[in-house]
Amino acid sequence: MTWKLGTRGSELARTQSGHVADALRAAGHDVELVTIRSEGDVTTGSLLDAGGLGLFAAALRVALLEGRVDLVVHSLKDLPTAAVPGLAIGAIPARAPHADALCARDGLRLADLPAGARVGTGSPRRAAQVRALRPDLGVVEIRGNVGTRLARALGPDADLDAVVLAAAGLERLGRGDAISDLLPLLPAPGQGALAVECRSEDAAVLAALASLDDPDTRAAVEAERAVLARLGAGCAAPVGASASVAGGVLTLRAAVFSADGTRFVEASASADSHAPDAALGVRVAEALLARGAAEVTPLGADRPSELADFHTDTALWSPATRPELVGRRVLLPRADGALADALRAAGADVDAVPVTRTEDLPFALPGTCDWVVLTSPTAVAVLAEADVELDMLGDAIAAVGSATAAAITELGYQVDLVPSGRSDAEALLAALLAAEPEGASAAIPGSALARPVLADGLAEAGWDVETVATYTTVPVDEPPATRPWADYDAVVLTAGSIAEAAAALLGIAPAGVAVIAFGEPTARAAAASGWTVTATAATQDAAGVLGALTAVLPKEPA
Repeated sequence: MTWKLGTRGSELARTQSGHVADALRAAGHDVELVTIRSEGDVTTGSLLDAGGLGLFAAALRVALLEGRVDLVVHSLKDLPTAAVPGLAIGAIPARAPHADALCARDGLRLADLPAGARVGTGSPRRAAQVRALRPDLGVVEIRGNVGTRLARALGPDADLDAVVLAAAGLERLGRGDAISDLLPLLPAPGQGALAVECRSEDAAVLAALASLDDPDTRAAVEAERAVLARLGAGCAAPVGASASVAGGVLTLRAAVFSADGTRFVEASASADSHAPDAALGVRVAEALLARGAAEVTPLGADRPSELADFHTDTALWSPATRPELVGRRVLLPRADGALADALRAAGADVDAVPVTRTEDLPFALPGTCDWVVLTSPTAVAVLAEADVELDMLGDAIAAVGSATAAAITELGYQVDLVPSGRSDAEALLAALLAAEPEGASAAIPGSALARPVLADGLAEAGWDVETVATYTTVPVDEPPATRPWADYDAVVLTAGSIAEAAAALLGIAPAGVAVIAFGEPTARAAAASGWTVTATAATQDAAGVLGALTAVLPKEPA
């Protein structure tokens, strides 16, 4: 009998699956590789917003459950911690080195990268720790297979100074020569290990896989993964864990990091390596929670598992998937982007249709001041298009929230201040006043329609403030194509100008369609335009919108 081994189509996945197939063939079994396409191979959005947990594993598991293949090989760090009924991990072979590797231009080490150098990674865990080690670097989120990522730093058209990848994957692909530094980062739970999964009732395959299993590796990774499971975190969360066995003792160390790398909590413990491995992981996770892990970073709240139209088998969803959003239709009257991706990843069917457009305005900037204050990604983009060097405009840079900060970092600049919690003018005002209680000078380039609360508040506190209108927002010329209102469960309004334009172009949503506002200022502007706001996002980001939607939509899955 020939066993079909399912694999993703990437070079690394096929290489790893090939190693397992060769080991089984050496034991006398016939094995055929079968390529399974996964949503993780084709999506281009952020792992934070478009599905970090289970995205790569789901298609393989579906093929296994449907009997199209007999076994599959996963990178264990990408595998959800929750068990799937009917499936079993038959083997965890001996682990490869689980360090994170820097691949930098000119063979540079992390310590040698110049200030402002751009480092690419698709992992929030790696990004947080790199920021902690080198806060002067710009961390850029990237996607793609190993070859694509390496080309961003080492190829002829490289646009980054370095990328961070798993050393194990590079070695398995024969690309160890690209490694310029092994980084002192706490790895992802299960990093460097493979998991060979099959159907739990397939005794013949399970028996064959038993010979490939390494007990010490299994003990270590099960302890690491138990940390994730107890925290309720996904493989995209900034959580690191490392366990090892020596002299019959299993030692586990784990940590939870804030996304910006400024905070972390850590815990460690040891146990007999023959004791239940999950118990050690749970103990360490409990210690992390007691030390404030849930305050350091969201543990799963915005870590969705897969795109909504991928499949409806809830056994394969991560705990972070929002069942009440699966299949719900949401109108987002703005351009497609990270927010739309986050809603889709949580399960919603999103129509993103812009009702406004940006018009650049002629502007002149002041001389260098203490702070350049940026209140939207659009403001950042307009300055970039005008070839404005932000570090020449101000000695320090402040951003209203994470989305604006990410846009600044993407250009290679360091963000010196981002308010925690809310992402609005009031929060940014409070943060700036706390940073400079005796006053300072500030330039605020941005929308001509921006509320004056920030500029007025700074001026009242004695600051020398200059606002510069660099762009304005106007309605699009024609109403965009949308479905009838009766087909939507909710509409999300992310700015006052959008609420006004949507009312004029699309009409007001009738009763029965939830209206979500992106913060209190948007809620007030929407009400002035005739909208009846159902709920207001607590924070002006994807997590806030998801929280508001799940609070007002029916709890039963669609």
